[in-house]
Amino acid sequence: IIFLDPPYKEKDLTALIESLLYNKILDSKGIIIIHRHKNQIDKFPKSFQIIDQRKYGISKIIFGSYF
Repeated sequence: IIFLDPPYKEKDLTALIESLLYNKILDSKGIIIIHRHKNQIDKFPKSFQIIDQRKYGISKIIFGSYF
């Protein structure tokens, strides 16, 4: 499990997630959990698959993995 809690103002998570893939940090069965502001619209690499999203107050939690 990798938990990412970048600053809310961070607009581009693509480079960060691609870096995890490139450096083979995440196991093939691993999950990335990302904490974001609930209104933030993010772009993700095509190889990143969102499994689930949950909203709590002003936060959004995104659960994803690579396929």
